[in-house]
Amino acid sequence: MARVDVAFATITFKRKIAYKTTWLFSIVFGGVSLLVGLAVWSHLIGDGEMGGYDWPAMKAYLIIGFVTSTLAWAGSDWEMANRILDGHVAIDLTKPIDFQRARAAEYIGGMVASVPAVVLGTLIAFLAFQPAPPASVLAVALTLCSVLLIFPLAFGLAFLCVLFCFVTQRFLGIQWARDSLLSFFSGMMIPIALMPGWLETIAWALPFVHFTTTPASIYLGRVDTAGALGLIAAQAAWAVGIWILARLVWGRLVKKVTIHGG
Repeated sequence: MARVDVAFATITFKRKIAYKTTWLFSIVFGGVSLLVGLAVWSHLIGDGEMGGYDWPAMKAYLIIGFVTSTLAWAGSDWEMANRILDGHVAIDLTKPIDFQRARAAEYIGGMVASVPAVVLGTLIAFLAFQPAPPASVLAVALTLCSVLLIFPLAFGLAFLCVLFCFVTQRFLGIQWARDSLLSFFSGMMIPIALMPGWLETIAWALPFVHFTTTPASIYLGRVDTAGALGLIAAQAAWAVGIWILARLVWGRLVKKVTIHGG
């Protein structure tokens, strides 16, 4: 089965990198978003600090947000949704391949295709803006672990949302809702530390926070080693839990497969 997973991931990876214009657009768009964020927060923070972030720390936070947002939206959720919406899922069910695993391989293959853009953009941003350095070498290693866990977590959330297509027979609204929640509660829009206490509590109770706030907190040393390991464990638990939940939902909904026109 592992060989099949690699094959699915490789096909999606090659399909993604074949469109060089899209690859370049992801760098440009992400870079512009990063520049806008830097301009706004530079004005807001000045020589002071907000939520415990001074200007060098905020620069590091925004660059990490660039990395995590680029990865989070690099998958192929519309391809998964279309398999349900156009009825191809009925054909998939006749194949001796686990639907969820196959889609996971494809989705993560698409995310991997964005890694060159992420690496290039990050290197340029660090050289150009000189953000705060990591808290320690261990913090770098733990931050990388947190970033890697974004791959299964992003797929799990995307797949779970895609399954609503069985009920709604639409995906655009679902995608918008998921993206809005992810942007806000991950800390991509504003750091979680700047939210009211009750809203910050809600954010930490959701999986979205592990897309940006968790790796940024580890990198900047806002949590100690035990706290960092706890955040990574929670992130991994969410990834596994959402995978299991999605499999249970899939098992119920697939029995009600309907195909447009019949």
